[in-house]
Amino acid sequence: MESELKLYQKKQKLMLGGLGVAALLTALVVVLISGPDPSSVFGPLRVPAIFYPLGLAGLALTLYLLRFAITSLRNPAPRVILSAHGVTVDGFSGRFRAPWEEIKGYTVNSQSTYVLHLKDAQAFLERIPPGRAKETARALVGMFGSPLLIETKMLDVETYTIEAFLGKYTQELGT
Repeated sequence: MESELKLYQKKQKLMLGGLGVAALLTALVVVLISGPDPSSVFGPLRVPAIFYPLGLAGLALTLYLLRFAITSLRNPAPRVILSAHGVTVDGFSGRFRAPWEEIKGYTVNSQSTYVLHLKDAQAFLERIPPGRAKETARALVGMFGSPLLIETKMLDVETYTIEAFLGKYTQELGT
């Protein structure tokens, strides 16, 4: 068990997302420059005291997302690492790690998402420090039975590669 498989996000999806965020940013700047519209159907768009803070919050969010897309394109980091030591899944919700000994198997749902099932999900949750990552992990355990999800649609890899790697390690552990 010496191999390691690092899975990165698809660059095409990052570029498309970055272009979408850039278009949204441009539209937001145009709306902010034009100012509040007194004839708007939406109340917050008529009142300058609400319009500008909302617009600036939207501007900050779109700049953050654009920065994320550009940084991910320039310095890609693996989103999933499958190695002899175990599995690491890194996403917006947090970074979750588990050694192979804690994994009892995996399933694939209809959306091409590999769900790596833990032998003791509650013990795994107890090791995560309090915060957003723990709450997200708890929600993922409630929905999928595990926080270790590999979404193949977002990764630059063929499913048979993941299938072969997971099959090898789960067979060696007898799961």
